[in-house]
Amino acid sequence: MPNSYFKIRAPWNFKPHKFEIGTPFIQSSFHDNHFLLKLYHLNEREFSDYYHFHLHHHIQHVSHAEQDFHRYVSELVSARIAHFKILDPFSRKALRSKGQIEKLKAFQKLLISIDQWNSSKTLEVIIAEKNDELEDLKKQIHELRNELQSLRQYDSSTKIDICEKHLPTFINLLHQLQGLTLPDGRKLFTFQGQSAWYKLLSKYFSHNGNSIPIETARNYFPIKEPEIHGKGTQVPADLQYFKINLVKSGTSKS
Repeated sequence: MPNSYFKIRAPWNFKPHKFEIGTPFIQSSFHDNHFLLKLYHLNEREFSDYYHFHLHHHIQHVSHAEQDFHRYVSELVSARIAHFKILDPFSRKALRSKGQIEKLKAFQKLLISIDQWNSSKTLEVIIAEKNDELEDLKKQIHELRNELQSLRQYDSSTKIDICEKHLPTFINLLHQLQGLTLPDGRKLFTFQGQSAWYKLLSKYFSHNGNSIPIETARNYFPIKEPEIHGKGTQVPADLQYFKINLVKSGTSKS
């Protein structure tokens, strides 16, 4: 049975396609050597066409999975390179193999360039890459732990509790704080957006012993000015008990 991975020339065909492999007389089920022998006689510009010629045959007649073909060819090329490397460097075979090794390595570069499945990589290379990824992840974990530890120093074991039904009263005070002006005309607080205010409320305050959901807090601090809040976010007039005023000393009190 012909080797299913490669396109074999038909018996007694003396005008085969330039990329077909095999001999016109003897048919064999093993054509790995013929594939490589053909490769040695091609120039590097033909490598891609050579690969895809046999890939097309494999996909049409054997399997629709390119991965299977790519892995087979990659292992074949890697094994042949490894074989040449263990030859006695002073032997005639080693001297003859130098040009073949160069062709094999150039073809291997092509295989790597189109490799989507790590078929071209040896197990040692894959393990080394995974170890590098693992080291990167360990560094990230270490950095995140340090960041978390730094953030935890701002955590409080207890929250400041706001008296029952008077969450709006406190929010009214926060709204007033946003607009305070110093005697010289400068704003007491400079801020961009409202997120710091509602996160402060949700993180460090509770209402009658219950946490204040951040969505609830956000509703009281829209982008627009507090006095034009939408429905459901205005502080009722009867709960606005305090007014922060400027005194002559330059300090403020409630």
